[in-house]
Amino acid sequence: MIGGSGTRLWPLSRTNMPKQFLRLVGDRTLFQNTLARINDPLFSQPWLLTGTLFVELVNAQAGQMGAPFQGIILEPLQRGTAAALAAVAITISESDPDALVLAMPADHVIENTPEFIEAVKRAIPLAEASKIVTFGIVPTAPETGFGYIRPAEPYIYKGQEVGALVSQPGGFLEKPDLDRAKEFVELGYLWNAGIFLFRASVLTEALLRHAPETYRSAKCSIENGRRRDLGSHVVLMPSEEHFACCPHDVPIDTAVLEKSDSVAVVPCNDIGWADIGSLSALWDISHKDENGNVLKGDGFFSQSRNCFVHAESGRRVVLSNIDDLMVIDSEDAVVVLPRSEAQGIKHVVTFLKQISAPEINFTRSMTKAWGAIEIDRTFDKGQVCSVEVQESSSVTYRVAGAESEIWLLQGGGIAEYGLEGTFARFSSGIPVTFRKGQIVTIRSVSGPVRFTYMRNSPDFSCRIDDWFPQVAEVDAIRARLA
Repeated sequence: MIGGSGTRLWPLSRTNMPKQFLRLVGDRTLFQNTLARINDPLFSQPWLLTGTLFVELVNAQAGQMGAPFQGIILEPLQRGTAAALAAVAITISESDPDALVLAMPADHVIENTPEFIEAVKRAIPLAEASKIVTFGIVPTAPETGFGYIRPAEPYIYKGQEVGALVSQPGGFLEKPDLDRAKEFVELGYLWNAGIFLFRASVLTEALLRHAPETYRSAKCSIENGRRRDLGSHVVLMPSEEHFACCPHDVPIDTAVLEKSDSVAVVPCNDIGWADIGSLSALWDISHKDENGNVLKGDGFFSQSRNCFVHAESGRRVVLSNIDDLMVIDSEDAVVVLPRSEAQGIKHVVTFLKQISAPEINFTRSMTKAWGAIEIDRTFDKGQVCSVEVQESSSVTYRVAGAESEIWLLQGGGIAEYGLEGTFARFSSGIPVTFRKGQIVTIRSVSGPVRFTYMRNSPDFSCRIDDWFPQVAEVDAIRARLA
């Protein structure tokens, strides 16, 4: 499940670049870590559930991993996890109603993959017995930011306790205040991780019984949607008209789990789980130096303790004689706040939304399936950018969003440009100009190639996500099926 609004970790995450696509833990993004987690014989190739806004990022980051997948379901609208998992279960039930489906958010941290896989194996007998299985995290502290699960009668399989049933009412509890959180921990309740294992047909039947409107709307959206086999994977585009009829913002917990008598939980201990819900959580889960400081990027600490610096702008961030501070130096915004007040970023985001600050929604850089773009400088009548085209990759697009654009090849590598089917070589440092409305192909002939890219008289409201409007995967499918 690859969604999210991208505001809780601002300015690192944005609407067009939520946290699952960021390298917050190690050298891979959270989404890429999720793909790596299921690179095990226990699992088949995954299905990916995302929206059209993220399809290029999904393809690009999966491609960087060399991670194959069976298909992508393009959620036309966000309607909550009940509708999302309904679309998944209905799709998979069409070919294999007995398939066991492990549903995971793409933005969680799980550091101990072997132990997580063992937990999944423990859950399989429960799912095969027609239980909808949740995974409960054994709490390390009273936490007010998570929902809780109350285990009931133990479930025994081959003489061993593998989990517990979850009885209603009171099996699922909303985020508590601190006093209730302490009580929940003492009673042995578990954090609700939002990870589920179920037989596809079991979830569809439960949805039909407990959330019929969601089930019927999702089913109609699948039946009236479009499907295309691209060879490497399938793309499924449910009907927006029918999907919009799913009740808005309804989680699977309230739609089904809190009403069903066929729910179980498998406790997970020592899997290193975290749901990074705030900037301070990054400090919590990161490796710290001897003074409790965390540094991501280019920075330096002098006589400072328990600080967090994330520096990705190319500037060096120096903290001296300061304790318990967070500094986020992103490509177009700098945030400084006490670590204890990190949750207050939501008030900053609210204010910036009120003044329509573009930094809330959009980044100055974007990864594409064929390469990457970054805005270097913006002037009254133009922009200077960097564009990289990966080795053996190309992009075909219609010049839009600017009156003209100029390309200059930098450094090594060989690249060509094509107009009306005729190709010519770029010469390093020699500008090539294209005009609005022309259809252009840029392709790498040898090695990755980098360009200085200038947009003249651009439409500044055209977000970087929409640059290089090409016959992309989704658009190509729609055009062929129209």
